[in-house]
Amino acid sequence: MSLKQNYLNDGLIKAVDVISPDRAAYYSRKCENFIDQYSSHPNYIDWTYGKTELLLQWVAQLAAEETLLNIVQEFIGPNILLWNAFLPVKPPHSTGKFDWHQDATYWPVSPANEIVSFWVALSSVNQSTGGMQMVKGSHAEGPVAHETTFDKNSMLRRGQKVSVPADDPRIVNIDLEPGQASIHHTLMLHRSQPNSSDNWRLGVGLNYASSNVNPRPGYKDSAILLRGNAHKTEFELMNSPKSDLDNDALANFARSQQLQSTRYADVK
Repeated sequence: MSLKQNYLNDGLIKAVDVISPDRAAYYSRKCENFIDQYSSHPNYIDWTYGKTELLLQWVAQLAAEETLLNIVQEFIGPNILLWNAFLPVKPPHSTGKFDWHQDATYWPVSPANEIVSFWVALSSVNQSTGGMQMVKGSHAEGPVAHETTFDKNSMLRRGQKVSVPADDPRIVNIDLEPGQASIHHTLMLHRSQPNSSDNWRLGVGLNYASSNVNPRPGYKDSAILLRGNAHKTEFELMNSPKSDLDNDALANFARSQQLQSTRYADVK
């Protein structure tokens, strides 16, 4: 059975090799250097929460790795947009978590089934470091109503969550080695618990979209074209940064935040 057919059946791929261990080590060093230099910066949370590809040259470079895009193309075709990248890193012995949630229920873009989410590990990731869990097959059940909690420990801006029984037999642990990625559907129920280990959880989240995906009416957004063409897109196309946090990168990021202001109008 093909990778895509497994994904359509289960809503997830637990692990697939997407970049070499050497490339993973290169990006891990880049990630560690960024954390060391900027984790105390007042904009650090915003910079890592979303649209990080507009700020950090190495994140955009990782998203455009040929071996990775070749796999992405199996899922959404030859016209590939990077809609969003983020750094869901977790320090050792930290309280940050993602409760059970679906992505598509709060993403103002459609069609959601032409977006695919890759989570690329830059360190060994397991349940003690705060690795993900997913509910196999839950994507087939459609959107679920979410509670908005604004939990201070939630790594989601609204603290969105749904309830999943702890003994649900469909729960799958996602454990990854550097250079591997998990893949999940936009309606997949997933979460990750706090990092209780002595090590950092390092990884990059990448949301790829086909050129058929557009902001919903009343919303605006940006994307980077990585492969093929974007003749149909209504996204504002932006360029990858030439270097980390340079003036053009900061300006593009500020523009992306302006475009997304309607999406986050309720977040204080």
